[in-house]
Amino acid sequence: MAPETDPFVQNRERLGDEHIQAWEQTIEETKLLADERREDGWETTTVMAPHTDTVSRDMNAHDRFGLMHVLPNNYADDFREAFDDEAFTEYLVYGSAIEGVMYVAIELIDPEAERSILVPCKYDMTMAEGMTKSALDEGALYSYFKLISGEILGRFRYEEFEPLVTPPDGAAASGAAGPTDT
Repeated sequence: MAPETDPFVQNRERLGDEHIQAWEQTIEETKLLADERREDGWETTTVMAPHTDTVSRDMNAHDRFGLMHVLPNNYADDFREAFDDEAFTEYLVYGSAIEGVMYVAIELIDPEAERSILVPCKYDMTMAEGMTKSALDEGALYSYFKLISGEILGRFRYEEFEPLVTPPDGAAASGAAGPTDT
């Protein structure tokens, strides 16, 4: 009888070249989008989130759930300077999914000041049932931007969160305080 393999290990072993290419494409498309915004006169900040977890309420001692984006320390000051949770009220999602792994650029938008924060990230929706349930129970999904130390730099609330939990099939999907335009 073969030894049982840990489901988490099995999940990680399935990620091959196609996933590497998807991540590289996500980063490249994020750079192009930032350039386009700047050409249109927008102030744009890009912060890398090389590690994003899907977290549910029942996973931790705290009540936070959603996408936990770990930002490297060298992006912390840029994020702190750019982000204002009251001014950034809209978002767009660009990307695709491969075998349940979302490869997306999330664009947080301050429409009044024409500013955006772009966050390329990847996260595994095959491991996110609890997060999705928490979001459905709450009627919203959150992104937390934190350092490896655990310090929370900011939080964004998505009233319309479907583009973040279902594959966006390459097109931009948006969200704001009102209905989602897809």
